[in-house]
Amino acid sequence: MESAPLDAEPWHDAMERLTPAVTHSVRLAVPADFPALRFVDPLMRADRDREHLVRTSVERGECFVVVDDDDVQGFAILNYSLFGHAFIPLLVVASGDRRRGLATALIEEAERQCVRSKLFISCNRSNAPAQYLFEKCGFTPSGHVENVDDDEDDDELVFFKTLPERHQT
Repeated sequence: MESAPLDAEPWHDAMERLTPAVTHSVRLAVPADFPALRFVDPLMRADRDREHLVRTSVERGECFVVVDDDDVQGFAILNYSLFGHAFIPLLVVASGDRRRGLATALIEEAERQCVRSKLFISCNRSNAPAQYLFEKCGFTPSGHVENVDDDEDDDELVFFKTLPERHQT
């Protein structure tokens, strides 16, 4: 039986070497980030209510951004607006920056910052990538809400995750 040459590396080591290093970080959004948030989320430019939600969330310290070399690539809002429970009402990653772990990093930061034992998040039924992400991050389906959007066939699906006990403020 021949052994592999000493300079041969296992396939997973080679793949790890080819995978770009994670260089992003997550921090609290500041008002100076707002123009970048509008760029990351094109829907905000057309929806004044969405823009207001993001602006007030930044002002209240409820918005986190994921950045790479100081470029904002996505954001998440964490508040306690769902019957007093923790809720992520908006999670957005720029379309060109998806599938790089940025949404996962934002969810993980929301979990670290959360002061409640339950965390909720939601998406439209048509948003299969978000559903996969939520389940991958340990969320379980909790129910659905009909008639939220104008599209009657696209219910809002709600997911939740139980977190370790937190000191409630």
